[in-house]
Amino acid sequence: MEAIIQGWLSIWLYVMIAIGIVLSVLVWKKRKEWSSLNILCTLAIIVLILHVIEEWVLPGGLHYSYNIAHGSALLSRYPMNRLTDMITNFGAVVIGCIVLKFWGFRKPAAVAVMLFSAFEVIVHICIGIQDMQIFGPYGMNTLYSPGLITSLFGFLPVCVGLAICLFKKKENHPKLVEWIMAIVATAVLGFLLINLPEALLSKKDSPYEFTNRGYYERFGRQYEQDNNLEYFEPETVKEEQ
Repeated sequence: MEAIIQGWLSIWLYVMIAIGIVLSVLVWKKRKEWSSLNILCTLAIIVLILHVIEEWVLPGGLHYSYNIAHGSALLSRYPMNRLTDMITNFGAVVIGCIVLKFWGFRKPAAVAVMLFSAFEVIVHICIGIQDMQIFGPYGMNTLYSPGLITSLFGFLPVCVGLAICLFKKKENHPKLVEWIMAIVATAVLGFLLINLPEALLSKKDSPYEFTNRGYYERFGRQYEQDNNLEYFEPETVKEEQ
């Protein structure tokens, strides 16, 4: 089982990219048939895939700041590790694709996506502010967190587009019950995809540690040394240094 999980963790980002390509082609082909809500919500799934790539690879390192914010001394693996964050992000993409396939994105789902998109923008700005406070003494002089670019140039336009579609005409405004459905769905999915995986799979001796600080590589070593923190690195990385 361990080998299967490690194998999946080595390829799942490529699977996400493939899903993103398929969805992009689908949006283009269906652009005249789908509603604006359906198009925008599908674009949100594509943005989420790009968002994950920014958080994990280009430049990567969101886990580093996340684990600091949660008071951990094991910055590579607790509470966020590769397995918990994969479940969070891949699960969200799969659920989005299921909704698209079987029901399409209607008003309650569109409201949920709008709220999620706004949440991502706010969260990454807050993380950037936190990081400026933490790493300013170590040379960080730009407000940034891995995921901020795709939030500002992906989720924010989607959020604004959905808001325009939902509120442009008074008679088309989401009803109270649709707001309640969207908020409940967002809360339940947040619990299932974030809180529950961390409660069950976050371990201080997790074998699913990250091995690269990503964006925080330039600040992290001195920060760890000054604060008696630990970051796992493979022997090959240590030897190269």
